[in-house]
Amino acid sequence: MLSNVLNRIENFVTVLSNELNPFPLEIILSGLIWFAGLYFFSRWFRAYIIRLILFAIGVSIFYSVMGRSHIITSVDLYAGLGLSLPHIEIVEITYLIIREKTLFLVDKIIELFYLIISPFIYLYNIFLNIFQFLKMKQEQREERKTEKEFYKEEFKKEQERAYQEEQQKYDEAERKRQEQNQQKKEKTYHYKKKQKPKQEEKQKEYSRWDSSNPYEVLGISVNATAKEIKKAYRNLSKIYHPDLTLTKKEEHTVIFQKISGAYDSLK
Repeated sequence: MLSNVLNRIENFVTVLSNELNPFPLEIILSGLIWFAGLYFFSRWFRAYIIRLILFAIGVSIFYSVMGRSHIITSVDLYAGLGLSLPHIEIVEITYLIIREKTLFLVDKIIELFYLIISPFIYLYNIFLNIFQFLKMKQEQREERKTEKEFYKEEFKKEQERAYQEEQQKYDEAERKRQEQNQQKKEKTYHYKKKQKPKQEEKQKEYSRWDSSNPYEVLGISVNATAKEIKKAYRNLSKIYHPDLTLTKKEEHTVIFQKISGAYDSLK
């Protein structure tokens, strides 16, 4: 197709240059009359479709003339020019119309495409949100589990530490009390020269929780202030509260009752 067009253009230039030497004035004048008549006749039409048809007819006539051996003397040359030149702007109008229609069609195709895939996009977003929600919940559960285990271990360590400190305080107070009792016994009682052998008796192991003295139960001095009494009660509650132990619930329940009784009697 392209080679055929190029051949016709080459033939048109060659034949036209040969026919213009010498210049055929009479033939050109008669051809211009044909051209002027068809030109003004063609310009009379304003309907787009008729102008497009006239332009197409004029171009096809001019294209057929380009392949002939006589061009200047051919009436078809002037007829084709007369029919096509008045409607040369129809090419631009047609281009704009085709462009507008094409863009409109492309927009409709894109709109239809998005309309088709929009449910899939919606479902994808839902599944993505569900996946992210489940992932977030899983991470939160793992964080809570790790935090719970951490604080559980820390609580055990703190409880053991508080228990050891309280036991040390009690042992120190017990030691001082025994020393004071021993000193009192040495001052009060005098040993006789002939002392009967003491019978070995198995004494029951003494426990501070069996004491009727609330100060001894709480491990504080008789001159302790209300603030010190409350502090001692809170420290012992952290250690011997039955809800805070995992193994010695019954023993801690009895001890906590005695601690609460001693504190109530001193409030």
